[in-house]
Amino acid sequence: MSLHDTTEFAKKAGIFLSIFLCVALLLMIFFKVGGFIRAILFPPKISSPNEAYGKLPPIAFPKSNVTGPFTYSINTLNGSLPQDLPDRLIVYPMIISEPNLLDLKNAESAISNLGFVDSSGNPLPPSSVSGPDYGWIETTPDGNGFENTMNYNIITQNFTMTSNYLTQLSVLQAQNIQDMNDPTGAIPTVQNFLNSLDAFPTDIDLTLTQNQSQSGYTTIPLLYSVTAGQLTPATAIATAQVIRVDLYQSEVDYSLTAGQGQDPTQFANFDLKLPIVYPHPPYSTMNFLVASGQNQANVVEANFNHQTVNFQPSTQATYPIKTAQQAFDDLKNGKGYIASYTGTGNQISITNVFLAYYMGTAQQNYLIPIVVFQGQNGFFAYVPAVTDDAME
Repeated sequence: MSLHDTTEFAKKAGIFLSIFLCVALLLMIFFKVGGFIRAILFPPKISSPNEAYGKLPPIAFPKSNVTGPFTYSINTLNGSLPQDLPDRLIVYPMIISEPNLLDLKNAESAISNLGFVDSSGNPLPPSSVSGPDYGWIETTPDGNGFENTMNYNIITQNFTMTSNYLTQLSVLQAQNIQDMNDPTGAIPTVQNFLNSLDAFPTDIDLTLTQNQSQSGYTTIPLLYSVTAGQLTPATAIATAQVIRVDLYQSEVDYSLTAGQGQDPTQFANFDLKLPIVYPHPPYSTMNFLVASGQNQANVVEANFNHQTVNFQPSTQATYPIKTAQQAFDDLKNGKGYIASYTGTGNQISITNVFLAYYMGTAQQNYLIPIVVFQGQNGFFAYVPAVTDDAME
Protein backbone atom coordinates (compact mmCIF):
# COMPACT_ATOMS: atom_id res chain seq x y z
CA MET A 1 0.00 0.00 0.00
CA SER A 2 1.08 3.54 -0.74
CA LEU A 3 1.32 6.17 1.97
CA HIS A 4 -1.91 7.75 0.67
CA ASP A 5 -3.80 4.44 0.80
CA THR A 6 -2.55 3.79 4.33
CA THR A 7 -3.71 7.22 5.48
CA GLU A 8 -7.18 6.77 3.98
CA PHE A 9 -7.53 3.31 5.57
CA ALA A 10 -6.56 4.68 8.95
CA LYS A 11 -9.13 7.47 8.65
CA LYS A 12 -11.91 5.02 7.75
CA ALA A 13 -10.89 2.64 10.55
CA GLY A 14 -10.93 5.49 13.05
CA ILE A 15 -14.40 6.55 11.89
CA PHE A 16 -15.77 2.99 12.17
CA LEU A 17 -14.16 2.55 15.62
CA SER A 18 -15.65 5.82 16.83
CA ILE A 19 -19.07 4.81 15.55
CA PHE A 20 -18.75 1.38 17.24
CA LEU A 21 -17.75 2.93 20.55
CA CYS A 22 -20.60 5.44 20.42
CA VAL A 23 -23.12 2.68 19.67
CA ALA A 24 -21.72 0.52 22.49
CA LEU A 25 -21.90 3.47 24.89
CA LEU A 26 -25.46 4.25 23.85
CA LEU A 27 -26.47 0.61 24.28
CA MET A 28 -24.86 0.52 27.71
CA ILE A 29 -26.69 3.69 28.74
CA PHE A 30 -29.93 2.31 27.30
CA PHE A 31 -29.70 -0.94 29.25
CA LYS A 32 -28.67 0.79 32.46
CA VAL A 33 -31.45 3.35 32.23
CA GLY A 34 -33.88 0.59 31.23
CA GLY A 35 -32.78 -1.53 34.19
CA PHE A 36 -33.14 1.46 36.52
CA ILE A 37 -36.64 2.20 35.24
CA ARG A 38 -37.56 -1.49 35.47
CA ALA A 39 -36.28 -1.64 39.05
CA ILE A 40 -38.52 1.32 39.89
CA LEU A 41 -41.58 -0.09 38.14
CA PHE A 42 -40.93 -3.73 39.06
CA PRO A 43 -38.57 -3.79 42.07
CA PRO A 44 -36.93 -7.14 42.95
CA LYS A 45 -38.31 -8.86 46.01
CA ILE A 46 -37.74 -11.97 48.04
CA SER A 47 -40.15 -14.87 48.20
CA SER A 48 -42.81 -14.94 50.89
CA PRO A 49 -42.18 -16.99 54.07
CA ASN A 50 -42.82 -20.65 53.25
CA GLU A 51 -44.88 -21.49 56.40
CA ALA A 52 -43.65 -25.06 55.99
CA TYR A 53 -45.59 -26.47 58.96
CA GLY A 54 -48.90 -24.90 58.03
CA LYS A 55 -50.74 -22.85 60.61
CA LEU A 56 -48.95 -22.98 63.95
CA PRO A 57 -50.73 -23.86 67.19
CA PRO A 58 -51.22 -21.01 69.66
CA ILE A 59 -48.50 -20.56 72.25
CA ALA A 60 -49.60 -22.15 75.53
CA PHE A 61 -48.72 -19.36 77.93
CA PRO A 62 -49.66 -20.15 81.53
CA LYS A 63 -52.18 -18.05 83.41
CA SER A 64 -50.47 -14.86 84.52
CA ASN A 65 -50.26 -14.22 88.24
CA VAL A 66 -49.84 -10.49 87.58
CA THR A 67 -52.97 -8.41 87.94
CA GLY A 68 -53.79 -5.55 85.57
CA PRO A 69 -55.01 -3.87 83.51
CA PHE A 70 -52.05 -1.71 82.53
CA THR A 71 -51.47 1.33 80.38
CA TYR A 72 -48.22 1.60 78.49
CA SER A 73 -45.80 4.22 77.25
CA ILE A 74 -42.60 3.87 75.20
CA ASN A 75 -39.42 4.99 76.95
CA THR A 76 -36.70 3.18 74.99
CA LEU A 77 -33.28 4.74 74.37
CA ASN A 78 -34.42 6.37 71.12
CA GLY A 79 -37.94 6.98 72.36
CA SER A 80 -39.60 4.73 69.80
CA LEU A 81 -40.29 1.12 68.94
CA PRO A 82 -37.66 -0.71 66.84
CA GLN A 83 -38.13 -0.24 63.11
CA ASP A 84 -35.46 -2.67 61.93
CA LEU A 85 -37.04 -6.02 62.74
CA PRO A 86 -37.03 -8.64 59.96
CA ASP A 87 -40.35 -9.50 58.36
CA ARG A 88 -39.90 -13.22 59.11
CA LEU A 89 -38.18 -15.64 61.48
CA ILE A 90 -37.40 -19.34 61.50
CA VAL A 91 -39.70 -21.68 63.44
CA TYR A 92 -38.03 -24.88 64.67
CA PRO A 93 -39.68 -28.24 65.44
CA MET A 94 -39.15 -29.86 68.81
CA ILE A 95 -37.75 -33.35 69.32
CA ILE A 96 -40.59 -35.31 70.89
CA SER A 97 -39.63 -38.17 73.20
CA GLU A 98 -41.24 -41.48 72.25
CA PRO A 99 -42.16 -44.22 74.77
CA ASN A 100 -39.76 -47.15 75.09
CA LEU A 101 -40.16 -50.46 76.87
CA LEU A 102 -36.94 -49.76 78.79
CA ASP A 103 -38.03 -46.32 80.03
CA LEU A 104 -38.98 -47.48 83.52
CA LYS A 105 -35.90 -49.65 83.96
CA ASN A 106 -33.64 -46.82 82.83
CA ALA A 107 -35.40 -44.43 85.20
CA GLU A 108 -34.95 -46.81 88.16
CA SER A 109 -31.23 -47.03 87.42
CA ALA A 110 -30.88 -43.25 87.12
CA ILE A 111 -32.82 -42.53 90.32
CA SER A 112 -30.79 -45.05 92.29
CA ASN A 113 -27.66 -43.08 91.31
CA LEU A 114 -29.05 -40.21 93.40
CA GLY A 115 -29.19 -42.41 96.49
CA PHE A 116 -32.78 -43.58 96.30
CA VAL A 117 -31.86 -46.97 97.74
CA ASP A 118 -32.92 -49.02 100.74
CA SER A 119 -30.77 -49.86 103.76
CA SER A 120 -29.17 -52.71 101.80
CA GLY A 121 -28.27 -50.46 98.86
CA ASN A 122 -30.95 -51.85 96.56
CA PRO A 123 -32.85 -49.42 94.30
CA LEU A 124 -36.15 -48.28 95.81
CA PRO A 125 -39.20 -49.43 93.85
CA PRO A 126 -41.23 -46.64 92.22
CA SER A 127 -44.93 -46.00 92.62
CA SER A 128 -47.10 -45.10 89.66
CA VAL A 129 -48.37 -41.52 89.90
CA SER A 130 -50.11 -40.86 86.61
CA GLY A 131 -49.36 -42.17 83.12
CA PRO A 132 -45.59 -41.92 82.59
CA ASP A 133 -45.05 -40.17 85.94
CA TYR A 134 -43.54 -42.29 88.71
CA GLY A 135 -42.63 -41.43 92.27
CA TRP A 136 -39.81 -42.41 94.61
CA ILE A 137 -39.81 -41.67 98.34
CA GLU A 138 -36.88 -42.30 100.64
CA THR A 139 -38.33 -44.00 103.70
CA THR A 140 -34.88 -44.02 105.30
CA PRO A 141 -32.97 -40.73 105.34
CA ASP A 142 -29.71 -40.78 103.39
CA GLY A 143 -26.33 -40.16 104.95
CA ASN A 144 -27.00 -36.44 105.01
CA GLY A 145 -30.31 -36.78 106.83
CA PHE A 146 -32.41 -35.68 103.85
CA GLU A 147 -35.67 -37.43 103.07
CA ASN A 148 -36.03 -36.94 99.33
CA THR A 149 -39.14 -37.31 97.20
CA MET A 150 -38.87 -37.62 93.42
CA ASN A 151 -41.60 -37.31 90.79
CA TYR A 152 -40.13 -38.38 87.44
CA ASN A 153 -41.55 -38.64 83.93
CA ILE A 154 -39.94 -41.74 82.47
CA ILE A 155 -40.54 -40.59 78.84
CA THR A 156 -39.45 -36.93 78.92
CA GLN A 157 -37.06 -37.37 81.89
CA ASN A 158 -38.45 -34.18 83.40
CA PHE A 159 -38.82 -34.25 87.17
CA THR A 160 -39.37 -32.48 90.46
CA MET A 161 -37.54 -33.36 93.66
CA THR A 162 -38.23 -32.09 97.16
CA SER A 163 -36.77 -32.82 100.58
CA ASN A 164 -36.98 -31.86 104.25
CA TYR A 165 -33.92 -29.61 103.91
CA LEU A 166 -35.43 -26.68 105.81
CA THR A 167 -35.21 -28.58 109.09
CA GLN A 168 -31.75 -30.10 108.63
CA LEU A 169 -28.95 -28.93 110.93
CA SER A 170 -26.34 -29.23 108.18
CA VAL A 171 -28.36 -26.80 106.04
CA LEU A 172 -28.73 -24.30 108.86
CA GLN A 173 -25.01 -24.47 109.69
CA ALA A 174 -24.25 -23.94 105.97
CA GLN A 175 -20.59 -24.87 106.17
CA ASN A 176 -20.33 -26.16 102.59
CA ILE A 177 -22.18 -23.10 101.27
CA GLN A 178 -20.18 -20.48 103.11
CA ASP A 179 -16.92 -22.16 102.10
CA MET A 180 -17.67 -21.22 98.48
CA ASN A 181 -15.96 -18.15 97.04
CA ASP A 182 -19.13 -16.89 95.39
CA PRO A 183 -22.63 -18.15 94.46
CA THR A 184 -21.43 -19.62 91.16
CA GLY A 185 -19.63 -22.25 93.23
CA ALA A 186 -22.97 -24.06 93.43
CA ILE A 187 -23.07 -24.67 89.67
CA PRO A 188 -20.78 -27.76 89.69
CA THR A 189 -23.05 -29.34 92.33
CA VAL A 190 -25.97 -28.99 89.92
CA GLN A 191 -23.90 -30.37 87.05
CA ASN A 192 -22.91 -33.42 89.08
CA PHE A 193 -26.52 -33.95 90.14
CA LEU A 194 -27.77 -33.97 86.55
CA ASN A 195 -24.83 -36.05 85.35
CA SER A 196 -25.81 -38.69 87.92
CA LEU A 197 -29.16 -38.86 86.15
CA ASP A 198 -27.46 -38.74 82.75
CA ALA A 199 -29.69 -35.74 82.15
CA PHE A 200 -27.43 -32.70 81.68
CA PRO A 201 -28.68 -31.18 78.38
CA THR A 202 -26.16 -30.47 75.65
CA ASP A 203 -27.85 -27.16 74.79
CA ILE A 204 -27.26 -25.52 78.19
CA ASP A 205 -25.07 -22.41 78.14
CA LEU A 206 -23.54 -22.04 81.59
CA THR A 207 -22.25 -18.54 80.81
CA LEU A 208 -25.88 -17.39 80.98
CA THR A 209 -25.98 -18.64 84.58
CA GLN A 210 -22.58 -17.27 85.48
CA ASN A 211 -23.24 -13.75 84.14
CA GLN A 212 -26.28 -11.52 84.55
CA SER A 213 -27.86 -10.70 81.18
CA GLN A 214 -28.06 -7.01 80.34
CA SER A 215 -31.75 -7.32 79.56
CA GLY A 216 -32.46 -9.05 82.86
CA TYR A 217 -34.13 -12.19 81.50
CA THR A 218 -31.57 -14.44 83.24
CA THR A 219 -30.16 -14.42 86.76
CA ILE A 220 -26.91 -15.49 88.37
CA PRO A 221 -27.23 -17.91 91.32
CA LEU A 222 -29.27 -16.35 94.12
CA LEU A 223 -28.52 -16.45 97.85
CA TYR A 224 -31.08 -17.31 100.54
CA SER A 225 -31.12 -17.78 104.27
CA VAL A 226 -33.60 -19.87 106.26
CA THR A 227 -35.77 -17.78 108.56
CA ALA A 228 -38.60 -19.35 110.56
CA GLY A 229 -38.68 -22.28 108.17
CA GLN A 230 -38.89 -20.07 105.07
CA LEU A 231 -36.39 -18.93 102.46
CA THR A 232 -35.56 -15.22 102.56
CA PRO A 233 -33.09 -13.40 100.26
CA ALA A 234 -29.55 -13.06 101.63
CA THR A 235 -27.13 -10.31 100.67
CA ALA A 236 -23.80 -12.14 101.12
CA ILE A 237 -22.58 -15.69 100.94
CA ALA A 238 -21.36 -15.37 104.53
CA THR A 239 -25.00 -15.25 105.67
CA ALA A 240 -26.46 -17.60 103.03
CA GLN A 241 -27.66 -21.14 103.67
CA VAL A 242 -29.21 -22.01 100.31
CA ILE A 243 -28.27 -21.10 96.73
CA ARG A 244 -30.71 -21.19 93.83
CA VAL A 245 -29.23 -22.07 90.42
CA ASP A 246 -31.16 -21.60 87.15
CA LEU A 247 -30.00 -23.14 83.88
CA TYR A 248 -30.64 -21.61 80.46
CA GLN A 249 -30.59 -22.94 76.93
CA SER A 250 -28.20 -21.41 74.42
CA GLU A 251 -29.31 -18.45 72.35
CA VAL A 252 -30.66 -19.27 68.89
CA ASP A 253 -28.05 -18.07 66.41
CA TYR A 254 -28.59 -17.89 62.62
CA SER A 255 -28.47 -15.66 59.54
CA LEU A 256 -31.55 -14.93 57.47
CA THR A 257 -32.41 -12.92 54.37
CA ALA A 258 -35.60 -11.07 55.21
CA GLY A 259 -37.62 -8.01 54.34
CA GLN A 260 -37.35 -4.82 56.34
CA GLY A 261 -40.46 -3.15 57.70
CA GLN A 262 -42.81 -5.68 56.06
CA ASP A 263 -41.53 -4.63 52.62
CA PRO A 264 -40.26 -7.63 50.58
CA THR A 265 -38.64 -5.22 48.08
CA GLN A 266 -36.42 -3.83 50.84
CA PHE A 267 -34.53 -6.84 52.14
CA ALA A 268 -31.25 -7.50 53.86
CA ASN A 269 -29.22 -10.21 55.57
CA PHE A 270 -29.94 -10.37 59.30
CA ASP A 271 -27.48 -11.93 61.74
CA LEU A 272 -29.75 -12.99 64.59
CA LYS A 273 -28.95 -14.19 68.09
CA LEU A 274 -32.21 -14.59 69.96
CA PRO A 275 -32.55 -15.78 73.57
CA ILE A 276 -34.87 -18.51 74.77
CA VAL A 277 -37.06 -17.13 77.54
CA TYR A 278 -39.24 -18.93 80.07
CA PRO A 279 -42.64 -18.32 81.71
CA HIS A 280 -41.37 -16.37 84.74
CA PRO A 281 -38.23 -14.35 83.96
CA PRO A 282 -35.54 -14.11 85.12
CA TYR A 283 -36.12 -17.70 86.26
CA SER A 284 -35.85 -20.83 84.15
CA THR A 285 -37.90 -24.02 84.02
CA MET A 286 -34.69 -25.77 85.15
CA ASN A 287 -33.91 -24.58 88.68
CA PHE A 288 -32.22 -26.13 91.69
CA LEU A 289 -31.66 -25.37 95.37
CA VAL A 290 -28.21 -26.23 96.72
CA ALA A 291 -27.53 -26.55 100.46
CA SER A 292 -25.02 -28.14 102.82
CA GLY A 293 -25.02 -31.83 103.61
CA GLN A 294 -22.80 -33.56 106.12
CA ASN A 295 -19.73 -33.59 103.87
CA GLN A 296 -20.56 -31.62 100.76
CA ALA A 297 -23.09 -29.35 99.08
CA ASN A 298 -26.15 -31.15 97.71
CA VAL A 299 -29.11 -30.43 95.52
CA VAL A 300 -32.01 -30.46 97.98
CA GLU A 301 -34.81 -29.35 95.67
CA ALA A 302 -35.12 -29.41 91.89
CA ASN A 303 -37.54 -28.52 89.13
CA PHE A 304 -36.34 -29.77 85.79
CA ASN A 305 -38.44 -29.18 82.68
CA HIS A 306 -36.46 -29.30 79.45
CA GLN A 307 -37.38 -29.75 75.80
CA THR A 308 -34.90 -30.32 72.99
CA VAL A 309 -35.10 -28.26 69.80
CA ASN A 310 -34.36 -29.74 66.37
CA PHE A 311 -32.05 -27.10 64.91
CA GLN A 312 -31.34 -29.17 61.78
CA PRO A 313 -34.76 -30.01 60.33
CA SER A 314 -35.15 -31.29 56.78
CA THR A 315 -36.94 -28.06 55.83
CA GLN A 316 -36.18 -24.57 57.08
CA ALA A 317 -39.56 -23.13 58.01
CA THR A 318 -39.97 -19.35 57.87
CA TYR A 319 -43.01 -17.51 59.15
CA PRO A 320 -44.11 -13.87 58.82
CA ILE A 321 -43.84 -11.85 62.01
CA LYS A 322 -45.51 -8.71 63.27
CA THR A 323 -43.92 -5.31 63.34
CA ALA A 324 -43.03 -3.97 66.76
CA GLN A 325 -45.98 -1.59 66.49
CA GLN A 326 -48.42 -4.42 65.73
CA ALA A 327 -47.10 -6.40 68.70
CA PHE A 328 -47.37 -3.33 70.92
CA ASP A 329 -50.99 -2.82 69.81
CA ASP A 330 -51.68 -6.45 70.79
CA LEU A 331 -50.14 -5.82 74.21
CA LYS A 332 -52.27 -2.72 74.75
CA ASN A 333 -55.36 -4.68 73.71
CA GLY A 334 -54.73 -7.38 76.32
CA LYS A 335 -53.45 -10.01 73.88
CA GLY A 336 -50.09 -10.47 75.55
CA TYR A 337 -48.92 -12.56 78.47
CA ILE A 338 -47.61 -10.63 81.50
CA ALA A 339 -44.71 -12.82 82.58
CA SER A 340 -43.48 -10.86 85.62
CA TYR A 341 -43.88 -7.56 87.47
CA THR A 342 -42.78 -6.59 90.97
CA GLY A 343 -44.21 -3.07 90.99
CA THR A 344 -47.57 -1.83 92.22
CA GLY A 345 -48.59 0.84 89.71
CA ASN A 346 -50.62 0.28 86.56
CA GLN A 347 -48.57 2.69 84.42
CA ILE A 348 -45.87 0.70 82.64
CA SER A 349 -42.96 2.41 80.92
CA ILE A 350 -41.51 0.13 78.21
CA THR A 351 -37.72 0.49 78.20
CA ASN A 352 -36.70 -2.33 75.86
CA VAL A 353 -38.26 -4.38 73.05
CA PHE A 354 -36.59 -7.44 71.54
CA LEU A 355 -37.27 -10.72 69.77
CA ALA A 356 -36.91 -14.07 71.53
CA TYR A 357 -38.16 -17.66 71.48
CA TYR A 358 -40.52 -19.01 74.13
CA MET A 359 -40.08 -22.27 76.03
CA GLY A 360 -42.83 -23.21 78.46
CA THR A 361 -43.47 -26.12 80.79
CA ALA A 362 -46.23 -27.66 78.67
CA GLN A 363 -45.08 -29.94 75.87
CA GLN A 364 -44.85 -27.89 72.66
CA ASN A 365 -44.29 -29.08 69.10
CA TYR A 366 -42.53 -25.95 67.84
CA LEU A 367 -40.15 -23.30 69.09
CA ILE A 368 -42.09 -20.15 68.20
CA PRO A 369 -40.75 -16.58 68.34
CA ILE A 370 -42.22 -13.86 70.54
CA VAL A 371 -41.82 -10.12 71.00
CA VAL A 372 -40.64 -9.26 74.51
CA PHE A 373 -41.60 -5.95 76.13
CA GLN A 374 -39.50 -5.04 79.15
CA GLY A 375 -40.11 -2.31 81.70
CA GLN A 376 -39.13 -1.20 85.18
CA ASN A 377 -39.75 -3.23 88.34
CA GLY A 378 -39.08 -6.52 86.60
CA PHE A 379 -41.86 -6.06 84.03
CA PHE A 380 -41.78 -8.58 81.18
CA ALA A 381 -44.60 -9.19 78.72
CA TYR A 382 -44.67 -11.64 75.82
CA VAL A 383 -46.63 -11.26 72.57
CA PRO A 384 -46.59 -13.99 69.88
CA ALA A 385 -44.43 -12.66 67.04
CA VAL A 386 -45.90 -14.77 64.23
CA THR A 387 -48.72 -12.95 62.43
CA ASP A 388 -52.25 -13.95 63.36
CA ASP A 389 -53.09 -15.33 59.92
CA ALA A 390 -50.23 -17.85 60.23
CA MET A 391 -51.49 -19.13 63.60
CA GLU A 392 -54.46 -21.37 64.34
